[in-house]
Amino acid sequence: MKSRVQIQKNKVGEVEFRKKLALQFEDKAQFFPGAPNATEFNQIIKDRVKNYKSYFKDLNKKKILKTPYLEIGGGVGQAAMLLENKYNLAGFTLDISLDTLLFGKKYLKLLKYKKMPIRICADAYNLPFRSHSIPFIFCFETLHHFPDPKPILKEINRVLAPGGYFYFNEEPIAQSFNLNLWHRDYHLKWYEKILKSFLLLHFLSKIGKSEVKHNILEEAFFLSTWEKALNVFEKVEAKVGFFPFKPTIKRNRQVNGGWLNPPKFFHFLIKFLGGGVEVLSQKKATFDKNNFKTSLVDFFACPNCQTVLEKVSNGFICTRCKISFSDRDGVYIMLTRKQQKKLYNDK
Repeated sequence: MKSRVQIQKNKVGEVEFRKKLALQFEDKAQFFPGAPNATEFNQIIKDRVKNYKSYFKDLNKKKILKTPYLEIGGGVGQAAMLLENKYNLAGFTLDISLDTLLFGKKYLKLLKYKKMPIRICADAYNLPFRSHSIPFIFCFETLHHFPDPKPILKEINRVLAPGGYFYFNEEPIAQSFNLNLWHRDYHLKWYEKILKSFLLLHFLSKIGKSEVKHNILEEAFFLSTWEKALNVFEKVEAKVGFFPFKPTIKRNRQVNGGWLNPPKFFHFLIKFLGGGVEVLSQKKATFDKNNFKTSLVDFFACPNCQTVLEKVSNGFICTRCKISFSDRDGVYIMLTRKQQKKLYNDK
């Protein structure tokens, strides 16, 4: 069965929604009353960083954190900033929203950091990096914005260096029992607060009202879908858990199907209530013929044809398909030619 991919209207919706949201987070406009305001978003970022510190601490103990790293769906880039400033790593944060990436400068100051990662506006389906090049890739709250994680994980596996690791967390597992009567926002209405107090809201609605209105996907995948997507990697260490608890039940990749399923009772709870998944996966270690230089820009490749890019004064150029990738206020626009036109009106 062919994997589903994100269509153009979903990508346009993502770009347009994030553009408006960036203005709201600067208190310049209020497009979405149900979404967080500037003060609330500042606190959300701080809370997320607190969670990331815990995750990265565990990964660092296992010697997983490497330079260069790549963050996918980085938003303002707070997780990458943490790696740059607290672990002295160097790498990239990537998002399809230029406006969100540009907004990252504010949070560099808010979080009292000094070093900024290299910011890249690109599409996760066409990562602008050389094959077998990046030793550590990660993302948080990102994969559920695609209709199927498999193509994204396949592209990540292409870019991973042999023996490299891909880590993701804070991703939902689909809930079988949910009437899905409506989508709710960050700010709950009065009747939603009542339903939440009686533990009913979780069974009647789903999150992401403002996002869904802008054609942004808010998906949740069953364990079988996650398993098929993760089979692209040589090794997988996964933790799954049921709502409202964090992932704690450990599973390892096996040859036989169904390896991601926990014991029957817990599997029933996850199917009934939904839950979350945390994964550390590893690419097969093979002899690496690539000899990458120390400069991070040497890792870039054309998202159209995978040709190694040539550095020019205002960005990069592909000598094969003659497309240029410009630098806008510190963010490299590294989309395919078609995407540059459709998403950012570039000629």
